Amino acid sequence: MIGRWLVLIAIWVALWGDISVVNLMTGLVMAAGLSALFPGSLRSPHRIKLIPAVSFFFYMLRSIVLASWTVITAVLFPNEQRLHAEVIRVSLTSTSKLVSAVTANTISLTPGTVIIAVDPEGHFLDIHVLGFFNTPEFQDHIHDHERRVAAFLVEKT
Repeated sequence: MIGRWLVLIAIWVALWGDISVVNLMTGLVMAAGLSALFPGSLRSPHRIKLIPAVSFFFYMLRSIVLASWTVITAVLFPNEQRLHAEVIRVSLTSTSKLVSAVTANTISLTPGTVIIAVDPEGHFLDIHVLGFFNTPEFQDHIHDHERRVAAFLVEKT
C-alpha cells in the first residue's frame, strides 16, 4: 500500500512539475483519497518480460512506419488495389483476455487498420484493413503479432 501511495504522489508531483512541500502534501491527500475510493488490489495475474517487451516495442515501431508508408502511398497515388477496403476475421489463439485486449489495441495503432468487432470472450477480431491483403497471410501476420504480445505478457506461476 505504501508503494502505491509513493507512486501516486510521484505522479502528482510530476504532473505539477515542481517538488514543493505543498505539492507533496496535496499528493499525499490525493493518494489517500484515491486509495479510499478504489481500495481494490492492483495485482495482476500477468507479469511483463523485459526483453520480449523491448523487442515488441521495436516491432511495433517498424509496423507503424511501414503501415504509415502504405497509407501515404494510397493517399498520394490512389489506385483500386491501394484503396481496397475489407473486413478480415481473425481467430485468436490466446485464452488470456489481457493478451487479446493488448493485441487488439496495438493492431489499431497501425495506420490502415481498425478493430471493428471483438468477441467478448476474446476468441476473434474483425479487422477493417486498407489495401488488398491475402487473407491467410494477413491472419498469419496477426497470429505472429499475438504471439509477440503473449511472449512479453506472461501469466505468473
